[in-house]
Amino acid sequence: MTQRILLLFSLLIALGGCVVPFTAVGPGPVTVSDMQVAPQSTWNQASAAQAAFARKESQVWTTDGLLLNRLILIPAVPEGEAIFSIASETIALPVFEADMLPNELEELTESSMVKLLGEGDSAVETENLRPLKFGEQRGVMFDFNARLTDGPDYRGVVGAFIQADKLYMIIYVGADPYYFEKGRDEAEAIIRSARVI
Repeated sequence: MTQRILLLFSLLIALGGCVVPFTAVGPGPVTVSDMQVAPQSTWNQASAAQAAFARKESQVWTTDGLLLNRLILIPAVPEGEAIFSIASETIALPVFEADMLPNELEELTESSMVKLLGEGDSAVETENLRPLKFGEQRGVMFDFNARLTDGPDYRGVVGAFIQADKLYMIIYVGADPYYFEKGRDEAEAIIRSARVI
């Protein structure tokens, strides 16, 4: 019995050492690589370990926990690279091309999310493609729905633009219905505030 208690205590200490805290970001201007956004309130930035799918230059923020909502800030994706990073030899992510049209950026995002969430385990549909200006730069915004076979449904909104042959993208994802709507207005304001500096 004493050995079991000692083993359990040791396990709890080991697990406690693995907890990676979030880092507070905002309010006010925040720079991610060469992209600047202006959150109106404080968000929590996930560590690289908590967001293993993110590109090295990207950041992932949340207000209520990564399973409930997240904002994925993806700056300066060069031509020929994917918007996410997956360490797998069997999963081939689609890549960005500098001459992509708005509908092709929408398709790139949809295909990438399906690969990230697991083909056969998810269905992602994009809709409502519309123009959006990021300062003087023309870009797009669109919505999406993601249904998982083993988990909650999600809704999201994406803003994207191309500048100097690089893709800049912000993806907001929230569990449907409550958490998506709860953070949508601020997430869209952050998307609209994106600029290259």
